[in-house]
Amino acid sequence: MTTSNPEPSNIPLRPQDKVLKLARMGAAFPTRLSFMRVLIRRLSAEKSEVTRPVWEISSDGYGRAVYSLQLGGNTYSLVAFSTELEPEQRSDRVIAEAWDASFALFDGVPTTDDLDRLEANTPKQEAGRFKPY
Repeated sequence: MTTSNPEPSNIPLRPQDKVLKLARMGAAFPTRLSFMRVLIRRLSAEKSEVTRPVWEISSDGYGRAVYSLQLGGNTYSLVAFSTELEPEQRSDRVIAEAWDASFALFDGVPTTDDLDRLEANTPKQEAGRFKPY
């Protein structure tokens, strides 16, 4: 049995005014198979607790922080950097050259050397360099 499927390049695109309707876009709700729901159920089942091993945030709200949790016998951390920006550096665009907040996911709990390296590179986004492993 053979089927005749058009080549992907020959499939007509749906009209933009149909696909990008707000009501249609808002119809995409999480399902019981969604990653976040599965993650939250697993975190609850394992009684995971979030810890904050590093809090180096000034009274003005700038600096770095680390939030960690145990999951499946491993520790995972969210490393957060908050940087003061001059008003002329601010942009509402994702494609920018400076950010007032940047984050990295880290396998384990970062050391001071790791934090220093991440702090120098994470705000650079794609231009930053991370360890090769």
